[in-house]
Amino acid sequence: MRQRLSSGFLALLALPSFVSITACDEKAAGGGASAPSASAPAPSASAPSAPSAAASATVGKPTGPFNVVLLSIDSLRADMPWAGYSRPIAPRLTELEKKAVSYTRAYSVSSYTSMSLGGMLGGKIPSGLVRSGFFFGFYSPENLMFPELLQKGGVHTMGVHAHFYFQKAGMEQGFDNWEVVPGISTDNTTDKNITSPQSLELAIKALSDERCKKGRFFFWAHFLDPHDVYMKHPNVEPFGKSERDKYDGEVKYTDEYVGKLVDFVQQQPWADRTVVIITSDHGEAFGEHGMSRHGFEVWENLVRIPLFILAPGAAPRRIDVRRSAIDLAPTILELTGTPAEASFEGKSLVKEIYGETAEPRDIVVDLPTTSDSDRRRALIHGNDKLICSGNDKNCRAFDLEADPTEDKPIARGEKYTSLFALYQAHAKTITEKPTTKCKAGCLNGAYSRNVNP
Repeated sequence: MRQRLSSGFLALLALPSFVSITACDEKAAGGGASAPSASAPAPSASAPSAPSAAASATVGKPTGPFNVVLLSIDSLRADMPWAGYSRPIAPRLTELEKKAVSYTRAYSVSSYTSMSLGGMLGGKIPSGLVRSGFFFGFYSPENLMFPELLQKGGVHTMGVHAHFYFQKAGMEQGFDNWEVVPGISTDNTTDKNITSPQSLELAIKALSDERCKKGRFFFWAHFLDPHDVYMKHPNVEPFGKSERDKYDGEVKYTDEYVGKLVDFVQQQPWADRTVVIITSDHGEAFGEHGMSRHGFEVWENLVRIPLFILAPGAAPRRIDVRRSAIDLAPTILELTGTPAEASFEGKSLVKEIYGETAEPRDIVVDLPTTSDSDRRRALIHGNDKLICSGNDKNCRAFDLEADPTEDKPIARGEKYTSLFALYQAHAKTITEKPTTKCKAGCLNGAYSRNVNP
């Protein structure tokens, strides 16, 4: 794996993601007077323009089984226009969110693509999946991915992706059709491809299959363009010169193509029996905690993501309790009428999508040790969050209500002690799988060589 260093710290760019941990990086610091602050707090759960779960909701009953279209957008932060961001960078998604059941405090499974999407597919935190151990995580066939269960249950499964990593990473398990945009570069240190038009074309082709008209299907497309490098587009006006400015242009560009795909879906004869889920694999950093891009840490701006669901018969509302993308596997199984899988760690969201009260529960964000990173794991309990690294001897607590940007760590006291006890109790329930290729001497190697403790 190729690497490059920035200001004496490790920086990697890859679809399974990238972060430049640079305290003095001019790009991370931003520029362009018109850019909104990159260090703004995470979106408020009380953002306007949609009904809240706190209000009385009509409890409906799902009329499935349904088809499911899952659309994920790489590096899409939680602070989008529907959550209070001032720029109208996603007009199509903003309109769709108003019609959806929207989770205002959703979390990714991890902080970069390989671990986050692997965990989503496997229904477990990535530490509990058999994987190679390299930063570009390759998942063993012995893992049970939820599309395999769909496939066995007679659901036609399709995927469209836009990075060479997806060609054979183990994420294709259980897919009848698996397409990767052709002709893209294979440089694992950067991503200069523009792929939304090709992804849209492949998606429409897949969804035009006659099998979609005759039976249940699951379709997943992962749009990649907001991922670094942030490219310019002729049909998108420039917002400025900072990294956030350029990122915002990428989001607006991708928004157009995701909107076109949803338009196509809604025009099909099977639209009234199809659920559309829109989310991200992780967030993005623009100077918060001295970071740019993503990966290596589990700060809120890196792991808070959009998540909203358009389901037939489900009334639009916002649900403010914290939820994780680990819940998508059991949710999709239930929506498609596929039997539940007891080994999956998440819980189906179907009942609360259709109006039942969403009860609070703890969230775990897991970033395993890889060839290029030390382990980071976070437990979120209510408004309190504990982040632990390595062997769990270095932990910090944060009050997300009083300190949403995680600038005031709590390292002692009653709150810290009780939260650490919860963390330890949960840790005992985790069965960590050993890595298959990168082992002692390889794991954490690049991190320990290039990053000061």
